[in-house]
Amino acid sequence: MGSMTLLFFVEHVFIFCMIFWLLTWVAEYFFKSKNNKQKHQFYECGIRALSELNIQINLNFSIVCVFLILYDVEFIFMYPFFFNFFLVNAGAFLVFFVFLFFVFYSLVYDSVQNSLALQL
Repeated sequence: MGSMTLLFFVEHVFIFCMIFWLLTWVAEYFFKSKNNKQKHQFYECGIRALSELNIQINLNFSIVCVFLILYDVEFIFMYPFFFNFFLVNAGAFLVFFVFLFFVFYSLVYDSVQNSLALQL
């Protein structure tokens, strides 16, 4: 009986998707907007651009930002351990130091690969 219910559900979802697709197609066909040149221009907050500036931003800045976010999240995971330092047992110490080892290993690996250096 369960497979019939699943089949019934799948059929109704399929029918709903087909009806939605058909209505979207009909609406696009009948309510197609006219080709308006003003509509396809960029919106500049009411201020016209004085010149065409193509500023290229170095990719290393975004890579350093990703590393900063990554290490911030890792240190946030360590934050509760420091407040409960005297309440944890030996297993928690082991887990913490393994985690700390991987954090510093990744930091050393990034430094060796020269990923953290900005090359302008």
